[in-house]
Amino acid sequence: MIQRETMDTGFTNVKVLIWDFDGTLYKPNRQLWHDVRKAEYKTIARHTHWPRQKVIAEFEKIYKTITPSATEAVAYICKMKTEEAALEMETYYDRRPYVSRDRKLIALFEKLAKFTHFILANGVAHRIAETLAVLGIPKETFEAIITSEIVGVNKPHEKGFRYILEKTQLPPATHLMIGDRQGVDLAPAKALGMKTCLVWSKTKSVVADITIPSVYTVSEVLT
Repeated sequence: MIQRETMDTGFTNVKVLIWDFDGTLYKPNRQLWHDVRKAEYKTIARHTHWPRQKVIAEFEKIYKTITPSATEAVAYICKMKTEEAALEMETYYDRRPYVSRDRKLIALFEKLAKFTHFILANGVAHRIAETLAVLGIPKETFEAIITSEIVGVNKPHEKGFRYILEKTQLPPATHLMIGDRQGVDLAPAKALGMKTCLVWSKTKSVVADITIPSVYTVSEVLT
């Protein structure tokens, strides 16, 4: 069931769809998140030579306190640029074994063909493109895949969102940000005046304009 948090969401004016990637275009996977966390720890250990216990302790001090981005937490600890940390971390894990061709997702993008699409994610663009291919979604579906490689920072920094606004030259309210994390994906978009949609949640969002239990019903939001 779609839960509208406001009576007038204004989705009829939406022209641009901005998609988070991990945990949004495919359902969150616990084992994959475990692999990602191991990659974060491995990156820290490689640069600091700390024992595992200290790696975890220092990571926990930074993550969700100084920054809600795990990649930026790694970069902070290792004294690296965010894009450098992302590139290194993604050599230690692979999303593709955890996803498969998704006919429902393919059908969703067919329904949404009239919209302009962007991905705004905290990963690495070519790895995201590889995973899109497994899901069955051509990377050409998207105007661009925006990551820290392009803007230098990760969400929830607003720079990636502003980059897209500069690209489209359209009012913020004509953009719909779709993600699975309220603080990282949706709050910064809403602060800029974009519409927001929380996916894979059965609990009504306190941030998003609309909450849906599955990404596959995004098309219903726009009708």
